[in-house]
Order: sequence, then C-alpha cells, then structure tokens
Amino acid sequence: MIRLLILPFILCAVIYAKQTMSQKSYEALMEVQELIDKDKISEAKVILNKLLEKKNEYTKSYAYQYLSNIALGDGDYKEVSNYYEKIIELNSFEKKSIDKIKESLAKIYLSLEDYDKTIKLSHELLKTPEIKKLGLYENLVYSYYYKKEFKKSIKYSNKYNTLSKDKKENIYQILYSSYIELKNHKKAISTLEIMVKKWYDKQAYWLQLISLYQETKQYKKALSTLELAYKEDILDPNKHTLFFANLLLQNKLYKKGSETLEYGIKNGFIKEEQNIFELLIASYLNAKEYDKLIDKLENSKFADSAKLKKILANLYYEKHDYKNAIKVLEKMHAKKHLDGNQSLILALAYFEIEDMNSCKINLQRALKDTKTKKRAKRIAKSLRINLDT
Repeated sequence: MIRLLILPFILCAVIYAKQTMSQKSYEALMEVQELIDKDKISEAKVILNKLLEKKNEYTKSYAYQYLSNIALGDGDYKEVSNYYEKIIELNSFEKKSIDKIKESLAKIYLSLEDYDKTIKLSHELLKTPEIKKLGLYENLVYSYYYKKEFKKSIKYSNKYNTLSKDKKENIYQILYSSYIELKNHKKAISTLEIMVKKWYDKQAYWLQLISLYQETKQYKKALSTLELAYKEDILDPNKHTLFFANLLLQNKLYKKGSETLEYGIKNGFIKEEQNIFELLIASYLNAKEYDKLIDKLENSKFADSAKLKKILANLYYEKHDYKNAIKVLEKMHAKKHLDGNQSLILALAYFEIEDMNSCKINLQRALKDTKTKKRAKRIAKSLRINLDT
C-alpha cells in the first residue's frame, strides 16, 4: 500500500529532475527506471550509488528516492526511513514534496514502533494544510495507545471519528480498549454500543458489551442484549448456555436459570464440575425447588463437601424427615465437620424423635461453641433440659 503511494511521486519527480540536474545525471535516472521496470535491481543500485557521489543535492535526493522505493519493495522499512531522512535533510525538493515524504516517513516510523518519532512528525505535519489530517490522527491514535498514553489516544480517536465519513473499525477498537485501560466503563459501553450497530454480525462485540453490562451490574440490559443476539442468530445459544444461565440467575430468574443449567448439562453444552454443580444447587435453593435439590444432594458425586451436607441436613429437617437429617449430621460429626449450628439442628432432630439423651449430648456440644452457646442455653431451657448434669 505504501509503495503505491510513493511510486507516482517518483515518476512526476523525474520529469521535474531534467530541469534541476545535468543531462548525464538525468539520463542515468532514466536508465535506473528502465532497469527497475525489468527487475534488474542490482544494476540499478550500482548506478544510484554512483549518483550519490555527485555534489548536486537534487541528484542525490532523486537517487535516495529511488533507493527508498526499492527498499519498500523489499519490506526493509528501516532502510526506507534512513533514505527518507536523508532526503528531508538535503531539503532540495519543493516543500510540498518534502511534506509528502514526511507523511510517509511518519507511517514508516509507526511500522518500526518508533512512536516518539511518529508523534513528533505527525504533530509537525498537522500545521501543514496540504496534508490530510485523517492519516495523521490515525498515526497519533496508535502511537499514543502503544505508549500507554490512553487519554491522548482517545482524544485523537474522537478527532478521527468526527472528521471521517467512513468509520474505521480499528479506530473504534483502539478507542474501546483505551476506555477499558482507564476503567471508564461508561464510555467503553457507549463505544461498544456504536460498534455493535455498525458491525452487527461481530460476535465479539456483542459478548464484550454483555460482559460490561454484567460488570457494571446492568443485568437487565445484559440479558436483553444476549436474548437479542440469540434472536438475530448472531450468537449460538448452545455455545453460550452457561453465560445465559448466569445472566438469568443475576436477574433473579432462578427457575429459568436452573432449567437452562440442566439443559446445558444434559446436552453436553456445559461440563458438570464442582463449581457448576454448586451453581445449580444455589439456583435450586433460590427457586425453592427443594425436591430437585434433595435429589441432587443425595445422588451426586459432587455433593460430598461439608457445606453441601449441611444444606441437605437442613432440608431434611425442614421437611420433618428427622431420621435422614440425623443420619447426615452424624456422618458429619464422625468426620469432625459438625459445628455449633449443626449440633443444635441435630439436638432438635433427636428431640423430635424423642431421643432425649442424644438431644442433650448435642446441646452440650453446641454449648462449647462460643457462637452458639447462648442459643444452646435458650433451647435447653425451652425444652426443660438441664445441661449442668
């Protein structure tokens, strides 16, 4: 792309060269052009290096211009920058041509990741009315971004977008990323909302927008955006089942959330692991689907933790299934997982089946826990059990 921009300048320059150098040097340049057209680059370079020995600064400038174009063709941007710098230093061409070379050099510096030089040259050229500002703004957007000067990158991104009729996707990407780096989620969201409209079929933008809505606790917007993406066939529901389930739960749609998790696990869209199992348990609890909850806690290999056993014991107790509550809690006691609260539940369960001795033993256990000591005394008093003996 850069080569196409530079080459027309050479052809025009050679026409002007006849008026600014000797006939012999001019004919040498014509020969160079023919050799380049025939892809005889080595022979062309020999002639150009001889021309660099001339005292005429115009001749040298044209020689460097040809050498820079050859280097561009080879992708040697470092060499190109050296030749451009020499042309600018000689300052033999008219100002308009020098400015064009500076414009190209700024791009070359950018590709070489020499951002300070890109910035300096771009700012200098902004004062030149003949040079289009869009390209310079783009240089500054990237240079400041890669230097991690995000506020300045945002400034020139906005200048670019204000001036440009055809919005560039890469400029919006940089703008969004800059806002994210600055943790300005409000501006990042507004930028993504524009990107979603302009590049409607880009899944990544929809997912980023939904995630930002989640991060900023705008759960209703996150859910409605996700549902719209499903409706428009932009996102595949099966590939984002867990994402959808989480959004439903965040919106307190617990029953629908648990059903979505069940569907995903059953059809292999979600791999059932410990964290997924616990998420499903939490959704059942909030949806008050106790039968499903008990079934899962009784039969799953992921239900062996003390935390989940406590939930199961509480459920049995609430359903007046005291024998099963006792069974679970006694196993927990055997594994030394019983705390004061569970000891109280176990005591009350034994009371319900009229095992007063076991009830007292567990009240005494709860008495030893500083967190449940007062409650143990109150319960013992209400049950007319003397804990001192």
